[in-house]
Amino acid sequence: MIGRTGHVDARRIYLAGAVGLALWLGATFLWHVTYRQGISLAVILLLDQDFPALLGAILLLALAAPRAEGRGFALPPPRARIVIPLIVLLGMAAWAGHYALFQDYAISRDEEVARFAAAYMREGRFARPIPMEWEPYRRAIMPEFFSPFGAADYWTAAYLPVNSAIQALFWRLGDPNLAGPTLLMAGLVALWRVALRLMPDRPDAVWVALLLAFSSSQLWVTAMTPYAMTGHFALNMIWLALMLRAGVVGHGAAGLVAVIAAGLHQWHFPPLFIAPFILWMLLQRRWTVAAFHALTLVAIVVIWAKLWPGFLSHMLGAPVDVRPSAGVADKVGSLFERLGDRWQPLVNLTRYVAWNNILMVPLAVLGIAAMRWRAMIRGQEIALPLALGCLAGCVLALAQGYGWGFRYAHGFIGPFCLLAGLGWARCRRPDWNRPLWVGLAITALVSIFLVWRTHAFVAPYAASHRLIDSSEADVVLIDPRGGLYVTDLVRGRNGVPGKPMVMNLAMLTLDQVDSLCRLYVVELFDRSEFRPLGVPLARWNLGGMDALRAHMKEVDCDKPVQPPLPETFDEALEAAGNAM
Repeated sequence: MIGRTGHVDARRIYLAGAVGLALWLGATFLWHVTYRQGISLAVILLLDQDFPALLGAILLLALAAPRAEGRGFALPPPRARIVIPLIVLLGMAAWAGHYALFQDYAISRDEEVARFAAAYMREGRFARPIPMEWEPYRRAIMPEFFSPFGAADYWTAAYLPVNSAIQALFWRLGDPNLAGPTLLMAGLVALWRVALRLMPDRPDAVWVALLLAFSSSQLWVTAMTPYAMTGHFALNMIWLALMLRAGVVGHGAAGLVAVIAAGLHQWHFPPLFIAPFILWMLLQRRWTVAAFHALTLVAIVVIWAKLWPGFLSHMLGAPVDVRPSAGVADKVGSLFERLGDRWQPLVNLTRYVAWNNILMVPLAVLGIAAMRWRAMIRGQEIALPLALGCLAGCVLALAQGYGWGFRYAHGFIGPFCLLAGLGWARCRRPDWNRPLWVGLAITALVSIFLVWRTHAFVAPYAASHRLIDSSEADVVLIDPRGGLYVTDLVRGRNGVPGKPMVMNLAMLTLDQVDSLCRLYVVELFDRSEFRPLGVPLARWNLGGMDALRAHMKEVDCDKPVQPPLPETFDEALEAAGNAM
């Protein structure tokens, strides 16, 4: 049962949200732009996508505040016959969006490596053997995010295998791009079940939690990609639903889900989510249950930080080329090092706010403020572990590179929505839901803008990849100078390196280039081709590259990538723009 703590006027929520967001956005702009504390990819995306979107949201919040209070549209009970079809529709939209918004292209190296691993898992392998003829060029073909185990003979993704294994399963079933939407739907169903359990007498609050999740651009846009974060959202919510179910079956199944979730791509994410609930159990004096879940965290470290690397070393060979291992000490040390060098809470949390429902954070703050503190100390407030998890996800605001919103806090969108539902239940009247509908309208406008800007950002890279992929050369060398993150175009077709074999020119020696030009048909992809396609400019250089390019010109090995010639008259006519 949810007790009331008093009615909070929607006008105050809206004005507080507008003022707080304006102050945060101003601080972000001053720190990252005015005083230029490093112009990272996140800042580039902030200026292109989030900053203008949030300026509009602040204005709309302020304008809507005087009229935000009151009755809105009546909501039916959140039963399965209504909720499940909505979830399925959202999953179908995410699947279609991979092709419409992302043009069947995974823009980041993280996503490409996940798909690369899915491709060899689909074939029943633990790694992809490097063909003997390409071994001298293996690092130019797989520039980063590769596993060190057996790296002289195998290409293996650096990430843990579960996310790629799920994609491989859906690939065998027909389409790997169904993995993200299916996980999204599973997570939303679990969120619905948890909300019903926590707020059984407030169906309006259940709807608040659901509608905030349904309207999260970060949730459904990320589900269009191969990122592991959709799996973290889904498995976190499934774990929470099973844990609240309780009993031997509930807790046992939750432990299994936690172990699986830790293997998605990096094992430290689930412990951040689960640890606050162990504290909550201890406050309730549920010693046995708390001990079980603590042992689950130990099992996670043993399985994924110890046994899995040992298995890879046994199957593929000792680590070579790069770091000796990625053990527990390495992981913890890396996290602390990144907190010192790559901690960017302003820009990352700004992106998080922009890509979720505009009311999610204000209502979640209400949920935290409405906690009964004495009950909290006795472990009677579920809001406590939810809030601690959200705090951990936000405080560890490490630089993420690409991401639609802040993906490192993706697994905590569900807890944010639940906190918002709890805040609504304690601080709002059941039938006065106009502020929810106004917030959904503002969020919809922001989402339209963000989707448009995302498509505009991805399109040049997708077009560049299609051009490279269409080449009939044996090898395509990419000169990344002059373009933003052009190195991420070094990839195969559907996760499989092949013809053309794409390489990063900056990672080759002059002798290697000579050998390639002598033995293979080689084409070059550089700024003269990717700049007209719209790839953003990057002013940077690499020592020695000018001399290497000059040598390639001397030996006539700098022909640009050319699409294949049309094979039929109709194709030629289409290529000419139907000029006749």
